[in-house]
Amino acid sequence: MASEGRAPVSIDADVEFLAEEIAALQALGRKDSVDDGELYDFSVRWGAALAGRLPRLVHYSSLGLLDDTDERRFRSLCEDLRGVSGIAEKFGLPRPALPGDQIAPAKGRRRLRTRSRSPKPRFPG
Repeated sequence: MASEGRAPVSIDADVEFLAEEIAALQALGRKDSVDDGELYDFSVRWGAALAGRLPRLVHYSSLGLLDDTDERRFRSLCEDLRGVSGIAEKFGLPRPALPGDQIAPAKGRRRLRTRSRSPKPRFPG
């Protein structure tokens, strides 16, 4: 139930975006092979979904800003995201951080190494 005295929030665009990404991930999971470009393009959108859209919904829910209908939509979306977590891991993508879940790092992800621009260390020692 939405908190009294707070402005209502609209989650329609976030829910729609996340639902589209869930459907796209399911479609990727059904393919026999996925080329690197297609996976890269999807990974950018998936990252935006998990780093921006989903945390905003989690935040709204935790503050009680969602009305009953939107809270049910959010809970349903969380179940859908849990359902595609295995597909995400298959492609080396991060799992969604959902309320009540423990998150393990995605398999196959590596940190990028960067070289220093200056050949000398910044600090002596």
